[in-house]
Amino acid sequence: MLNSFYDKFIFTSGLKYQHNNFYLLNLPFVIMPVQALAAIAEQNDAKLGKQIYYAVKDAVRAGMKKEFSVDFGVQGDKGLEFMETFFSASGWGKVQRTNMDVSQTRALVTVTNSPVAMEAKKAKMPVDTFIRGFLAGIFSNYFKTDVECVEVKCLALGEKECDFVVKPAKDFDFSKKAVKEQLDV
Repeated sequence: MLNSFYDKFIFTSGLKYQHNNFYLLNLPFVIMPVQALAAIAEQNDAKLGKQIYYAVKDAVRAGMKKEFSVDFGVQGDKGLEFMETFFSASGWGKVQRTNMDVSQTRALVTVTNSPVAMEAKKAKMPVDTFIRGFLAGIFSNYFKTDVECVEVKCLALGEKECDFVVKPAKDFDFSKKAVKEQLDV
């Protein structure tokens, strides 16, 4: 038994291991040591972080329907709940929306026990770049408009959990250091 989320896919043959690769509903994925992601985060390189963030955001945004089989137009909140469960069950920490305003295209997401943040001991800036990219891509599809994501609290920097603000770029204050480090102006 893995966890209740993955057990359903094992039982229904939705989780496969073929040709030395893992697939969940035909989505290829890998299992890797968290230290590899933490080592990237510990570079404390804002430019590298932005490159990773935008690459992940664009990949998730483009691949939501195709790769994840999630169509928010059809599934609505159920699709969003599936994505939260998928990332939580996949070991990214407990991912949960703590506040959302669809009319303002804004969301606050909290990640408890982020494994990257727990491992990145030399971090001097927020470290969950991959999660930010996932969230920006997912919520851009959900809101049907482009949004960005900034990590405003990070476990690696002494906070109890990681908090992420998702909203349109124009609504961020680019005079703030965290915003400048995480987003292109």
